[in-house]
Amino acid sequence: MRSRLSSFALFAGLGLAGLGPARLEACSLCQCGDPTYSLVGAQVFEPGAFRLSLDGDRYAKDQVVADGSEAREEEVESRLTLSASHSFGDRVTLLARLPFSHKTITTGGVSESGSGLSDPELVGHVRLWRSGSGSWISATAGVRTPWGQNDLTVDGERAEEHLQPGTGAWGGSAGLAFSRGLQRRSSLFGSVFGRFNGRNDAGYQYGDVVLANLAYERRLVDRLNGALELNFRSARKDEEAPGEADPNTGGNVLYLTPRLLLRLSGDMWLRAGVQIPIWKDLYGDQDEKVNVLVGLTFKL
Repeated sequence: MRSRLSSFALFAGLGLAGLGPARLEACSLCQCGDPTYSLVGAQVFEPGAFRLSLDGDRYAKDQVVADGSEAREEEVESRLTLSASHSFGDRVTLLARLPFSHKTITTGGVSESGSGLSDPELVGHVRLWRSGSGSWISATAGVRTPWGQNDLTVDGERAEEHLQPGTGAWGGSAGLAFSRGLQRRSSLFGSVFGRFNGRNDAGYQYGDVVLANLAYERRLVDRLNGALELNFRSARKDEEAPGEADPNTGGNVLYLTPRLLLRLSGDMWLRAGVQIPIWKDLYGDQDEKVNVLVGLTFKL
């Protein structure tokens, strides 16, 4: 246990110092995938299991500047997320996530950055059905708090919305998930859920989102698993004010996500993968890039 805690603390320290992997994403809500699956895999309802995780993922996008010019705006975010999950018996699992964000927006060679706490989130799974082979179906629901920083200033003025570490608004999610054991060495996981976003005090509202995920995981050799995911996101346009949509936000994107999972010790796993956009139907003039996903999870 001491060795595992030391390794986890070292990974956290490197990440917080900016030496570990980083997460870059265009906004607080642009991530694609299932956070519960990223942390625990298909073992969502392992009785009494308690897991801790540190994720540093890299996302990026760009879009045309909304001032009528042809300049492009590159939006990136470095995000570290501390997560914890606990299973209460074999029917209920809760996941808590605490993200920290560093954002940079570059336009015409000029960059602005902001850092701070992003929006903490709580997600719950309730098992609705289970077969004798271990397959299951669950209902999932979550709440995202507005406690992330949303009053960041640059040169004495409130920074633009996509530079704020937090959204400044309540949000929620609801959906279904399933898992099926295919063979002794592999499993299938899937989920679909909607994410609903409120409006903050500045009048901005991120567009509501539908996320769908399908993942196949297989043990390749001793201590090494491979996973292949399809991650789909369909988002409405953001609103800068009621009835005033941002034309270069929202749309549909499908990612292909290969990942490797390496068991470092008994219950400690290192996860690494990439999200590759293989189909995009985005509103306005914008583009999604390849994302990098890294995490460390261990079970107490």
